[in-house]
Amino acid sequence: MNYFIVDDDPAVRGILKHIIEMENGNVVGEAEDGSNVFSYMLNQTETDILIIDLLMPEEDGIETVKRINSDYVGKIVMISQVETKEIIAEAYQNKVEAYITKPVNRLEVLSVLSKVSKNLKLERSMTQIKNSLEWVGSNDEMVTKKDSMDVDIIGNADTVLSDLGIRYEKGADDLTDILRAINSEKISTFSSLKELWVSSLCISGQQASSKNIKATEQRVRRAVIQAFNHISSLGAMDVTHPKFDYYAMRFFDLDQVQQRIFELNHHSQEKKSPQSRLNIKRFIMAFYDECQQQRTTGN
Repeated sequence: MNYFIVDDDPAVRGILKHIIEMENGNVVGEAEDGSNVFSYMLNQTETDILIIDLLMPEEDGIETVKRINSDYVGKIVMISQVETKEIIAEAYQNKVEAYITKPVNRLEVLSVLSKVSKNLKLERSMTQIKNSLEWVGSNDEMVTKKDSMDVDIIGNADTVLSDLGIRYEKGADDLTDILRAINSEKISTFSSLKELWVSSLCISGQQASSKNIKATEQRVRRAVIQAFNHISSLGAMDVTHPKFDYYAMRFFDLDQVQQRIFELNHHSQEKKSPQSRLNIKRFIMAFYDECQQQRTTGN
């Protein structure tokens, strides 16, 4: 993977470059301010992932991202010490894939970049598959149609997971594997949660041991809680936010969402929302239905 680093602190750029190159990544360029970064430059250097600081002297990271978004074809990771929900939400709204907090931590950097890299490779692979399937033509029409449906629905899963703020959570892979299992008719949305955990393990080629089943359940539950908090945060910031308006009632219980928004807006010290009682089955069914709907409508 090729990386381009933008940060006004040369020490931070040096640390990031060292971490990336130690993992056999390739840093193709650096800049000390967003005003020095242009989409043509990133595309010419074949930059796969742009790592950009939020706060810089002349042009901050979000301003730069807005300016280059229409032409830059790679992924964007933002780094910053600032962690307010408004800024993070604005970053995600402008196609930022992930967020790294300062001071830079090697394990966090490697984890985030690994997930972004993995998803970029998956997107490119799906694009190649779709192009190949279109080229095959009518001789294999039935197979092509089924494979195209698989590619489309998994691509839609990435979009939905991103909208929910959990694309890079560990449980996102489990949810996608469950989606694959349902789509291939190996299991249905009416199956028990345990059957869904087992299906996820089978799709990923893992042994369905008690330990692995429990780990899968925990990862998915954490991802659902994170999605709940993300959507609730958008609602706390603006109840007319399009993603809050679209996803909140489809995936979660109205009373729980309203309670969480109240806590966020009032910094409530009272007992927190019963997030452990979130309806996981409802979330999974809504996730599958949403991915199917987007495939059908072409959204």
